[in-house]
Amino acid sequence: MSDDGFRLLAEGNIVDFNNWRMKNLILKLDFSDKDLSGKNISGAHLNGVVADRINFQRANLSCANFVQASLNGANFESADLTETLLMYTEMKEARLVDTNLTRTNLMWANLQGADMTGSRMSQTVLVEANLQNVKLIGADKAGAYVKYAKLDGTVWFEHAFENRQQNLNQ
Repeated sequence: MSDDGFRLLAEGNIVDFNNWRMKNLILKLDFSDKDLSGKNISGAHLNGVVADRINFQRANLSCANFVQASLNGANFESADLTETLLMYTEMKEARLVDTNLTRTNLMWANLQGADMTGSRMSQTVLVEANLQNVKLIGADKAGAYVKYAKLDGTVWFEHAFENRQQNLNQ
């Protein structure tokens, strides 16, 4: 039954997928290890889906709903997640390299060990997100909202840290 849903997504038939999803709300969708790279699934209702290690490389996921989804180890490299809902989502070890996270909501998301190198986070909400041991090399964090986020092992405020180190060395 969930194969029907995956087929609709893979075909980019989001209106039919969302209608199918509303009729099958109790069905637990498991798309783990599937490949949706390069697909346009903007606006898809994927809340609660289990999609560990799924490949979303270069996919358009803007305005999709992944609330309470499991996306551990997922590949979002160069994907568009503009205005995507990812609240309460498990995304440990996810690959978000060069990903557009503009206005994405990641409140309470678990991104432990994720690679967000080169991602863009303008107006991204990361309130109470778990960002422990996240790679942020070259990420554009300007305008991201990180209130109460867990940042152990993550260098978020490089400049403040570098300035403090310089002052201590003088």
